[in-house]
Amino acid sequence: MIDTEKFDPGFPHPGTNDTIEFDWVARDRLLAGFLRISVRPADQCSWCSVVVHPVGSQPVVVLDWSLPTASGGFAFRAPGIWADLVCETPIEQWTVGLEAFGVAVEPGEVLTPDSFGERTPVGLDLDVEAISAPDELVSGFEHQVSVRGEVLVGPDAYEIDGRGTRRRWWGPYEPLLERQPPDLEIQTQIAIQWPDRPTPHRRGWVLGSRPGWVELSS
Repeated sequence: MIDTEKFDPGFPHPGTNDTIEFDWVARDRLLAGFLRISVRPADQCSWCSVVVHPVGSQPVVVLDWSLPTASGGFAFRAPGIWADLVCETPIEQWTVGLEAFGVAVEPGEVLTPDSFGERTPVGLDLDVEAISAPDELVSGFEHQVSVRGEVLVGPDAYEIDGRGTRRRWWGPYEPLLERQPPDLEIQTQIAIQWPDRPTPHRRGWVLGSRPGWVELSS
């Protein structure tokens, strides 16, 4: 049984890497995205990655590997980025706010914070609520969530009502997403070269009867 107060506090687990990740696909299947915040006390910084992909447009990506370490919560401020993840009720509800500048990229391009692209503003104002009990992982958990609110990409605003997955893990362990089913078409491919990985981390989102983000082969 997961102790919600222990596993999902509104502040980083002390003395270890602590990562929170949300992904989602809108019910109308016209927009998908994910956000990952990783607090890394040994590196004295935090990592942030955000992807928003409207169908018919290039995905827009925000990457920053030098955010100041969070103090007492998951609020981050740096030039060109403001992010705030607030635990309203452990496991049950989080809110996500983001104002940042990202770059529009070609799907499949290997991305780092130095990647070039058309500078594009991105905004998130999301309410994330649990719709399933958490499944315990080696050092963390994941569960299904509903995602509602507003997403801004450049001049366009999207009201979304979607579903997705929320994960939280700490320490060196990193959970993998479900592998891509062989019969489903990938809507986009995102490849991020994290500093601590020998090869890019690739993921994409698929439709079918269970739209969502999946792990792709390197």
